[in-house]
Amino acid sequence: MRGFRKVCRWLHRELAFVAVGLTLVYAVSGIVINHAHHWDANYQRTLTTMVFEPVGIGPTAEITPVVLARLQLEEPVKNIWRPAPDRLQIFLADGTVEVDLVAGEAVRETVRRRPWLFDLNFMHLNSGRGPWTGIADAYAGILIVLALTGIFLVTGRRGLAGRGGVLLVLGLMLPLVYAIAMRLAG
Repeated sequence: MRGFRKVCRWLHRELAFVAVGLTLVYAVSGIVINHAHHWDANYQRTLTTMVFEPVGIGPTAEITPVVLARLQLEEPVKNIWRPAPDRLQIFLADGTVEVDLVAGEAVRETVRRRPWLFDLNFMHLNSGRGPWTGIADAYAGILIVLALTGIFLVTGRRGLAGRGGVLLVLGLMLPLVYAIAMRLAG
């Protein structure tokens, strides 16, 4: 048993160093993703209100060039859509402009990627697929080895025969109880 524990200790130590960077990626982005309903961690949105002389609700082909001239947008327009007689939507590379043709008011929403958080979430959700899938699978395998070897590192009252065993059962029960509760609720 002593040789087995020695191998577990060696594997655990070596793989733990490899896992640190990946653990930080998944831990930080995991917290962010868990709170996606509170804020958008991937994109920063900025609203800017612009006021211009109203153009009225004439034909789209006639009022569109007037609106564009009055708004003095610096970037190229990707598309324009008129969802209602008094509204015009202008689509730009980095956002949209919602125009009230009668009130002479436009609200521009600019969307920019948040540095680092976008990248962390991209990796966490495996949005790019490809090589990252292999890296993520290898990392999952490393976590399995860390979890299993970690069980045997501590012996006695603090190990599996004592407090460690109780904590292990607790760790196994939490997802099990949650899964059962979700099935009963749904």
